[in-house]
Amino acid sequence: MTLTKRISELLQSLSAGIPEREFFIQLGFLSTLIGEPFYLYGRAGSGKSLIIERLIAAFKNAKVLKIGKREQEIPEKLNAFDIIVFQKFDPAEEDEKTQVHIALQDGDKASVIISGELRPEVALNRGEIVDEITLTIALPDSISSGALCSLLQTPGDVTATHVPLGMAVSAEERTLWNEEIKKVSLSADSLNVIGKVAEICEQNNFYVSIRKWIALTNMVKAVAFFNGRSETQLTDTFFLGTSIWGRNTSNKIIADKYREIVYSALFKDAPGVLNDPYDGDQLLERVHKLLNRSNNLYETKVFNNESCLFYRITVAGEPTPLYAPLRYVETEQDFHPYNELRQEEKRVLCNYHGTSLCSIAIDSSIKSVGLRNSTARSASAVVGKYEDFANVPSYVIRENDPTIIAQKQEELDAIRKEIQEVSERESKNLQVMRDVYKNIKAAQEDLFCNKVFFDEAQALVKKSFDASTTAINKLKEAHELIASKSI
Repeated sequence: MTLTKRISELLQSLSAGIPEREFFIQLGFLSTLIGEPFYLYGRAGSGKSLIIERLIAAFKNAKVLKIGKREQEIPEKLNAFDIIVFQKFDPAEEDEKTQVHIALQDGDKASVIISGELRPEVALNRGEIVDEITLTIALPDSISSGALCSLLQTPGDVTATHVPLGMAVSAEERTLWNEEIKKVSLSADSLNVIGKVAEICEQNNFYVSIRKWIALTNMVKAVAFFNGRSETQLTDTFFLGTSIWGRNTSNKIIADKYREIVYSALFKDAPGVLNDPYDGDQLLERVHKLLNRSNNLYETKVFNNESCLFYRITVAGEPTPLYAPLRYVETEQDFHPYNELRQEEKRVLCNYHGTSLCSIAIDSSIKSVGLRNSTARSASAVVGKYEDFANVPSYVIRENDPTIIAQKQEELDAIRKEIQEVSERESKNLQVMRDVYKNIKAAQEDLFCNKVFFDEAQALVKKSFDASTTAINKLKEAHELIASKSI
């Protein structure tokens, strides 16, 4: 049996009968094995004591020191213990607080587990041990209804701890594995992610000691080791994006930023896929407009930094100028023209209906007051129902104007070039995302994998892949449309 298979079966036995706690147990096991102290937080009944018993059972003949609420002297020789457990830790108790400090400082190779019902930021800060604790494991308050129903139908004592024979970790194995874990090398991706998370902590004034960074990095290496790798990979860092940082504020900010960091790393060879996906529909709209537009030269004025057709309408005996951008002529699109203040006139709606004849509808509320009325012009005014008002022709200076034809040809050439360049880029992106998806999927069954984050990352890659596929199809459609018609 391989080491990975053995640890997998061991973790399954530790999680049996404790639904929706699997990942927390995995983190606890990993921390205990490499000797990193952690704070196990949860309300009464959340499963803290049961998880601790399971973690102890994972280590063969482990010498355990448990310190509870009753007055209890801490032994002088802490090195004789493999695991030291503080149950229901209360930093308000000075003796207990002192004992925790002694265990953390003098415990040497002993794994320290601190359990309590106080929020991590309260317990660790008041206990003055925030820098000594590597991570926090916060248990959910409850389980889902589905998991509960499944649990209730499980025969036997679901709280009993059953570690298969030969699965528990001996002291010799633990020592040997920790030596091997040190030999695991950090990949560039893993090191980059750790560095970026450290930057986030620095930017937000979240103090994380060098000792803690070294400890967390050892955990990343341990994840790789138990999955049979001599070098870490990106997925080995996924636990850094969970609520291990002790404070709710830190957890939220780091988790959100961690997603951005990992997504940037995943898509580093496919720039723009996440933040600037290509809009194939907008390209098709541009092509349709260009091919269906006539070669007429219209009389226009430059207004608001673009060519506009000028109209004057009279509402309530008041003449009012309107400026319709030339880009809307001969389209089917509704739009608001500019008023004389160079703003979009929301109370007027125009449409050319594919011709050069502009249909104008106005807000029914201004029929009796006019467009220039200060009350009607108020930014807070609510537009009512639009009513048809007028159809205004556009003055054509010249049909089949050579300048317009040349301009359209130039635009078509630019679109052809865009289609070619974007097609090449999106095709490359598809290949990149195939590889990324394949690599992520290969880690799906990895030990200590954060399944929730894994599923999110995999779904994002698939969504981006589908978006690029759609964009390529739109590019092909635009290319074929241009080839089928001539100006």
